Amino acid sequence: MEDRSQEALKRYRLKIYNIYRARGAYLLETDGGLKLFKCFEGSRNRALFEHRVKEHLFQHGFHNIDQFVKTIDDDIISEDSLGNQYIMKNWFWGEECNLKELSQIEASSANLARLHCILQDVDFTKEQLDYNITDNLMETFDKRNRELKRVKGYIREKRQKNEFEVSYLNYYEPFYAQGLQAAQRLDCSPYRTLVEEAKAKRRVCHGNYTYHNIIMMKTKTDAISKTYVPPGWINKQPLTVTDISSNSGSPIITTNFEKAYIGLQISDLYQFVRKVMEKNDWDILYGSNMIESYDRVRPISKAELNILYLLLLYPEKFWKITNFYYNGKKSWVSERNIQKLNSIGEQNAKKEMFLQRLESIL
Repeated sequence: MEDRSQEALKRYRLKIYNIYRARGAYLLETDGGLKLFKCFEGSRNRALFEHRVKEHLFQHGFHNIDQFVKTIDDDIISEDSLGNQYIMKNWFWGEECNLKELSQIEASSANLARLHCILQDVDFTKEQLDYNITDNLMETFDKRNRELKRVKGYIREKRQKNEFEVSYLNYYEPFYAQGLQAAQRLDCSPYRTLVEEAKAKRRVCHGNYTYHNIIMMKTKTDAISKTYVPPGWINKQPLTVTDISSNSGSPIITTNFEKAYIGLQISDLYQFVRKVMEKNDWDILYGSNMIESYDRVRPISKAELNILYLLLLYPEKFWKITNFYYNGKKSWVSERNIQKLNSIGEQNAKKEMFLQRLESIL
């Protein structure tokens, strides 16, 4: 660990036994349990917003989260003598949610619903409210559709087209039609009313509820096993750690609230559903069970279900690949991105079948 990091570490009331490198961070064995320590490059406003969200969750019984550890000065950010900033969070033994394991996916969907039930009427400052509001989805859809059209025009004008560009033009029309339809239907939906209601009731979205940020808790015995390595670890030797048996309730840990914002909570479910469905070839069973698991805990209104449908209808993955291509080196496209494009193109028919099933209950 660098001297500057060690300097910032001294500002915590912790006895550190071992330090291990992880992806972009350090994992610490301490007398207060497992901690994650890393550089912080965001704004203080964002950090305080995230901290307030986690405080609200903890105060309402949702304890399995990566709360900030405060310094000796009662601050959530630690600085070294050069002004570099660091944060420390409580961390847990466990493994990322397995997107192929239906039972874990269902449990994670229910966990998200519990999270959403609590994350409303959160007491924010005016500044936190002003700077952490959802983007306008209608403007986002319109902007992305213009980008899709512009890239198509650019590719069509090229005399020599590479493999990616040929495939792109083959898949373009159905995806662009989905984008236009989603934008048109969103304009006629109760979207505006739902957003105003979310703002008024100060409802918070996690903002990045994906398998990376859903940890299925492990026991101490599993944690110190030679065959088990916590997510993100580079070191693979077994460790002696503080027992985590004091963590009660759900065995699911929810982490990384850096992208939390005030907005439509159904957006979190959309993001999770889309990721899972893409990994499982748009298997209707997975999508149906996820929505049902969420709905049993936090009932989804018809208006929210309509927004979920429109979010899933919009070809976000196709737009992301388009955006990456247009802003990168167009003379050479990696084989991986060609595979991604072909994959979503081949999955589109199954995606439409799932959307038809979802639309039938609107």
